[in-house]
Amino acid sequence: MGALKTFCGVAVAVLLLTGCGGGSGSTTPSAGVANSPPPAPAASGSATLTWTAPNNNSNGSAVTDLAGYHIHYGTAASALSITINVTNPATLSYTVTGLSTGTWYFAVSAYTNTGLESAMSNVGSKTIS
Repeated sequence: MGALKTFCGVAVAVLLLTGCGGGSGSTTPSAGVANSPPPAPAASGSATLTWTAPNNNSNGSAVTDLAGYHIHYGTAASALSITINVTNPATLSYTVTGLSTGTWYFAVSAYTNTGLESAMSNVGSKTIS
């Protein structure tokens, strides 16, 4: 039985976090939070993340079965509990919308067609005011 293939990691060349204005996005995280009365203020912030695709596995071989990326985010660097699945491996940027006021933390991981996942990238942050 061969060794389990793992990525060296996803290099986030620039975790570019831009934009905090409103706008309607058609993609929302699958993990939702139920609103209770009275309604919370509208979440209107956004953050655009960009990253670099991994080229090599930890054993030095070329990555040939990259399937996509997971964007992990949350309100604490140690608790990135919301995940967005980016299913196109050619996608190297994504705008997270609907962020409420406060500081949000983000990281990216890559995954293969067989379900193996890299470690998360460095964590970047964006403050929405």
